[in-house]
Amino acid sequence: MATIALFRANPVIALAPLFVSHMLLLYATLAPNCQWWGPVLRSFATTDQEVWLTIDDGPSSAHTEKMLDLLETFDARATFFLVGRKVESRPHSVTEILARGHAIANHTFTHPSGTFWCRNRRTIATEIDRCAELLRSGPDRPAQFFRAPAGQKNPFLHPILARRGLALVGWTVRGLDTVRRDPAVVAARIARGLSPGAIVLLHEAQRTKRNPDFNLRCLELTLQSATERGYRFIIPTAGQLRTRAAGK
Repeated sequence: MATIALFRANPVIALAPLFVSHMLLLYATLAPNCQWWGPVLRSFATTDQEVWLTIDDGPSSAHTEKMLDLLETFDARATFFLVGRKVESRPHSVTEILARGHAIANHTFTHPSGTFWCRNRRTIATEIDRCAELLRSGPDRPAQFFRAPAGQKNPFLHPILARRGLALVGWTVRGLDTVRRDPAVVAARIARGLSPGAIVLLHEAQRTKRNPDFNLRCLELTLQSATERGYRFIIPTAGQLRTRAAGK
């Protein structure tokens, strides 16, 4: 009765708690590094000039092999977060990525970037499992990490990942290479955000028609800038990630 009376007297005040609660739920869902639904790896433990390079949205005929060549030039290691339906058409890319000293990770089967946050439990599990099956069809080194499209998540995601032994990976710094048009701007943004233990996010398979070398140039400038500052691109050990996840 008191709530009804308050609503009649001042509906704005009465609806304010409902609005705030919905905004908090939306933030937990759409903010990539928010940990209200569960843990998100946002950095790793190190005292050295080491960072973890992660590359999303491959494999692609335009970029994957050339990116591997660039990484080799700079003696850098990376983890490729792969989309399952792209792996279907390029299964040899998984083999090559691993053979050249890098790692693979799960980035869903179809990459539903606009709707992943509102998918139900079954759909999310299917997206993860279909991609995982394709990654397992390569060499016997199963993916241990998952990144959601655009970093979106909901209450269903963490229990699904936990049952599959997958850790959710966010990032420390990203170049916004899906929206920026200048590789120098992308690389400069990443350079400003680098620190020991940072997780760096870049993409492949972007703007392949308008500027086919865009992602390659972003990667090259990022590698060059970081290397000149004394950073090394590594794949963290399980111990480094566990320590960071424990908040130590």
